[in-house]
Amino acid sequence: MRNIVTKICRWVGLLVVVPSFAQTQATETWPIQPGIYFPEAPLPGKWRKAVGVVFTTTPPELTEEIRVSVPAIDFNVQRGLTKHLFLTSRFQTQFVQSNLGLGVRWATPLTNRLFLSAGYDVTGWLGALQIKDVFASQAYGVETFPNVSVGYKLTKDLRLTVKSEAIIDLYYRSQVGSLAVVYNRRTINGVAFTFILEQPFYHQRHVSVGIRAAYSNFNWQLWSLFDTFDRNLFYPQLIFDFIL
Repeated sequence: MRNIVTKICRWVGLLVVVPSFAQTQATETWPIQPGIYFPEAPLPGKWRKAVGVVFTTTPPELTEEIRVSVPAIDFNVQRGLTKHLFLTSRFQTQFVQSNLGLGVRWATPLTNRLFLSAGYDVTGWLGALQIKDVFASQAYGVETFPNVSVGYKLTKDLRLTVKSEAIIDLYYRSQVGSLAVVYNRRTINGVAFTFILEQPFYHQRHVSVGIRAAYSNFNWQLWSLFDTFDRNLFYPQLIFDFIL
């Protein structure tokens, strides 16, 4: 009889401890970590900054056997407005062509690990290419990017973000010599999906590493190729940013 009572007490204790441990895991508070892509708003009035590089690989339809990986310097700045709302800005440049984007995000936690944000970005790009005694060309345009991001905290210091974007052209103008081409109609240019991991790198520094896969009819970084394809092409990008 004594043994039976002892076993019952052990099972009761196990049934009490296991749910308590699971509840502790479910309500565990995860530390705040710097991030540029993770859908979590900065504290109101606080800044978040990052600098890095983005490599864009040219599609074979444009450059045939040669696959050129074109790097661009990448600056990101964010500022918290409220607990859920924050501003974003991003500047990318290859010196002969540059892109400046401004946007707004609304982010909210769904659980202590799962986060969600929705945003809208407007970007303006500009490029100029002059080859002495051959030709001089320039182009500029405006695009918008409605976007949704889902982030998941894999561990206390490792975060995964999946971002989807619609690419919409608002304006395009290119000129070679005296010949100019202008489009000012709103058209859906394509879509893009980004997968980013953010984690500590060394000391107090954190990094963002990931890929962006764009499937679009036009890419501002390759405007000087003046492609004649009227269809979407695949533009893979490798992203690496230091979070300051």
